[in-house]
Amino acid sequence: QVFKPYSVAALRNLNAIYISCGAEHTAVLTQDGSIFTFGDDSAGQLGRSSSTQKTGPQRVDWIGGPVSLLACGSYHTLAYIAASGKLISFGLGCRERGTASCEQEEMQNFNISALISAHELLDSLVEQIFAGTCVNFASTVPPQEPKYTNTACSVEAFPNISHMDRALIDKWMSATAESETRQEAKREIEVIFSSPACLTASFLKPRSALENSCCIAVDLQKAREVFCELTKRDWIAGRVSFSLLNHLIPSLPLTSPHQEALSCFLLLPECSAALEAQNLQSLALPFTKAISGMSKRSSDLLEKYWLSLPAPFFDKIVQMCKRGVVSQLPYYYNCFLCNEVIPVLEVLQDLYKVNKKAGCKLQLNSFYIDDISQKINLLDDLIRWHAWIDNINHSSLVSFCCFPFVFNPVSKMQLFDLESITCQEVTKAVAHQRLRHNQLNRVDEYPKLPYFFLRVQRHNLLEDTFQKLSQVEDASLKMQLLIQFEGEVDRHEAGGFVVEFFLYVFEEMSHPDYGMFMYCEKNSPMWFPARLSVEMKKYYLFGVLFGMCLFNRVLVYIPFSLAVFKKLMGKKPSLDDLKELSPVLGKSLQAVLDYEEDDMVAELHLCYNISWDNADVDLIPNGRSVAVNNANKKDFVSKYVDYILNKSVEGVFEEFKRGFYKVLDKRVVGFFEPQELMDVAVGHANYDWDIYEKNAVYCDICSPTHHTIRMFWQVFRELTLADKKGFLLFVTGTDRVPITGMESMKLTIQLHNILSEDHIPEALTCHSLLLLPPYSTIGKLKERLLQAIENNRGFGRQ
Repeated sequence: QVFKPYSVAALRNLNAIYISCGAEHTAVLTQDGSIFTFGDDSAGQLGRSSSTQKTGPQRVDWIGGPVSLLACGSYHTLAYIAASGKLISFGLGCRERGTASCEQEEMQNFNISALISAHELLDSLVEQIFAGTCVNFASTVPPQEPKYTNTACSVEAFPNISHMDRALIDKWMSATAESETRQEAKREIEVIFSSPACLTASFLKPRSALENSCCIAVDLQKAREVFCELTKRDWIAGRVSFSLLNHLIPSLPLTSPHQEALSCFLLLPECSAALEAQNLQSLALPFTKAISGMSKRSSDLLEKYWLSLPAPFFDKIVQMCKRGVVSQLPYYYNCFLCNEVIPVLEVLQDLYKVNKKAGCKLQLNSFYIDDISQKINLLDDLIRWHAWIDNINHSSLVSFCCFPFVFNPVSKMQLFDLESITCQEVTKAVAHQRLRHNQLNRVDEYPKLPYFFLRVQRHNLLEDTFQKLSQVEDASLKMQLLIQFEGEVDRHEAGGFVVEFFLYVFEEMSHPDYGMFMYCEKNSPMWFPARLSVEMKKYYLFGVLFGMCLFNRVLVYIPFSLAVFKKLMGKKPSLDDLKELSPVLGKSLQAVLDYEEDDMVAELHLCYNISWDNADVDLIPNGRSVAVNNANKKDFVSKYVDYILNKSVEGVFEEFKRGFYKVLDKRVVGFFEPQELMDVAVGHANYDWDIYEKNAVYCDICSPTHHTIRMFWQVFRELTLADKKGFLLFVTGTDRVPITGMESMKLTIQLHNILSEDHIPEALTCHSLLLLPPYSTIGKLKERLLQAIENNRGFGRQ
């Protein structure tokens, strides 16, 4: 026996229109006039034969005609058949437990097939029937038609839950001020918009439209249209808003595991958007607080519904939450109110995870909230974040850094830069404080300078760099880097040779002749080798250098693929990443997946043995003897990709990763998505050459109208894309665009009158400065500029 409500799953597909309960049994009337019964049958109240042993709802087959009305007494069932006018009963009437004279008598099934004969109801129409413990009632009305139709009762004949339909909406829309209709409409609106059940019932889809248990039970497009229509009337919008905020949201079902009960959580964002369009209060805060209070079972089910939502409706929930966050930004510095936004951010975080699980039906930028970086100080938020993660204060104020998906990539880069700058400045402040302390106490001891001075030989750059880095203390790696090339003039006031240093170091390390990396195809990204030709320690130092490059906010060219950044962030690479690394191999594996013919073994001759990095490898034990067919092709491709991108480079990549995070805080790097981190580290290729020309800065006598400058831009505009990228590499040290866009790339041009037109242009990459000799003709300028670009091209820069 069950003493609490539970779902009778067997009723889900019966098209039930009416349910009646006795003391220990239940009868269900369906749309086609059938009766299904279940429960106790000791008095024959289920109408089944004694041989039936089945449990759960079973159809009563012997009644003979579609039933119109149904009622259950304590231990009997009453049914009315309109087609024949019969009122029948099965089961016992009055039953007192323990007083029956005979157990056999108690079990007897009294099937009274004609309590009232057909001719007795000839001039009456039965409107409703009632069954008590031992008394039955039938209410009748004069017939509206001369005879009964041979049809089952429809659902409209029974009392319905209050809900909206077209007639009711039209009534509300046409109600005039101060009229009785307006007052009645207000009461109706309050009833429907105060009840989750009534609101859900207004937009339920037909059961035939529900294909599975995870299908959305309500018509969201209809709801969107109705809410938009209703809220155009100010008095309706106000009444709806009041009812939702004060009655419906507080009564939302937070522990229900049922589809229809949770449908209201899908309808409310549609309603909220319509209300906000009329400048009424957003439902975001109370709505998300309600979701935060849901049981895990209900919350998991709601996330399943979010997964199946079409993108426009899913986006409506996201946008509602984003507006809720923006509405709370004025309270960011109010210690009493700022944390009110946390439930909204937590729900937005759940939506973000659902979106990624669904394969990103919304672009990640749909979750960016640009107002945050515009209205709050990012350094303040970073400090709050540190207070939270370092457990300084468990009652810490909200930090948006705990929800980094709300930041756009530029804001994330600014946070990343703030973290490194703060770290460097704190080191300087500590050194300065120690110096002052020693001076005041007359101590002749100078603290260690808060800079990392790296003095290297240009002619032996790599080996000397590796040797010096091997001897450096870990703390020095997080200081501001200053580079000095032996035998050359210091440029510490300009940041030294830092950009130039990283440019040449990474160019040499990535060259195939050096042997640290492999290239699958011409102009493809570099990858880690399965068989090493240099010592493992160099990969650790390469990771350190790459981390230092980012920590010192330097953008240089490294031909990395997205797979590197996925692996750095603990994300698993896919076949798409292999396609980037080796388009030919990736295309071949995709062809294997797409092959549908039965002759795969005979045609493709594939087995679980592959050739990679000049070695044969078994993907499984004895792989050479296992053929690839349609049944195992997905497994084969998965193991192929996993070997190349994971297993074959496991040790060497871990060393690279260890060096990378020796410099950088893994938690701060975690602010980024892999693609965003890649854009920050090596830039992107979204060029806008008009902006680049417009933002150019001119020194001394230079101006946009100067003869040489006009010739330069005329030549530049006619360059091929490859040559324009080569020019960027020549002037800035990279042919990639920083994540801040080309608006942040300011070319400075200065005429170099000391040089003749026989000289090629020169560049200072630290300042993006172009030194342009005074050429006399366009032809001469173009020839010398292309010569400079070509001379500057190294491996991988084509």
